[in-house]
Amino acid sequence: MGHTLSRRASLLAMCIGSLFLLALFAGCAGVPTTTGANGTTATLSGSVQAVNPSSNSVVLNVNGQQITVGGLDAQQLSALQSQQGKQFTLQVTQNGNAYTIVSNSTPQEGGSASSSISSSTSSDVSSTSNTNGTNEPGKLSFIGKIQSANASNIVVLMPNGDTLTMNRTAQSDLSDLNNQVTQGQQVKVKALANPDGSFMLQKLDTTDPQDLQDPNKLNRVDINGITTSAVGTDNVIHFKVGNKSYSATINANTELNNLPNAQAIAANQPVKVELLFNGANATVLQVEYSND
Repeated sequence: MGHTLSRRASLLAMCIGSLFLLALFAGCAGVPTTTGANGTTATLSGSVQAVNPSSNSVVLNVNGQQITVGGLDAQQLSALQSQQGKQFTLQVTQNGNAYTIVSNSTPQEGGSASSSISSSTSSDVSSTSNTNGTNEPGKLSFIGKIQSANASNIVVLMPNGDTLTMNRTAQSDLSDLNNQVTQGQQVKVKALANPDGSFMLQKLDTTDPQDLQDPNKLNRVDINGITTSAVGTDNVIHFKVGNKSYSATINANTELNNLPNAQAIAANQPVKVELLFNGANATVLQVEYSND
């Protein structure tokens, strides 16, 4: 009799465990994942439920499922501590049912973060808004689409799918648009990095039909920034402008102006990098030291 009850209890425990796993998989079914050079990553978007400094983790409500993400540093935990209930997006590495924040990524309020580098000729470019570390001077220029605009800020969609929020000031030049912008309008954007890492709108220009018919113009981003490390044998250039950190792979077709090879690019140097995007993937067209 005791043996039979023991077997029934074991079967019941197995059933309960199976139901729990099914519920967990169902709750996470909406979490998008991608596979890169460093394995599988997932983009988790949910509201902050709890911050646990003792375990370096945060709990997100993702599609009704409570998911714990570990590996956060003290600054990230401190920043999230006062944001409970707000929507955040994290780039994470998934190992079974365990989630760890991707190294060098930063939780983004209501936005997207970064992806890892993959191939040698066209790579997933890491673009991370990073409030940690030194903010670097520089500028961005590209053709983008207006997402929102008011008297203080203008938000533009970049060719890589990222969004750029720019402060609108008395120095911002919108004369080419008669000082008026509308949501969905495609414009030429010039943005300057502020000392605090944010961006100021320098100028908006109208596009012409030739611009809108040229994929090379529509998908190109020119970035003036500062290298954060020397280029190693992996040919990856790491650079930063404002609070945005970028990483991309230099390939055999990349034009290196006045540079003998990729490894000649040292740390803490001003550079101009031209990227041509195809979705999240980008080709590094050109790299040169810059005096701008």
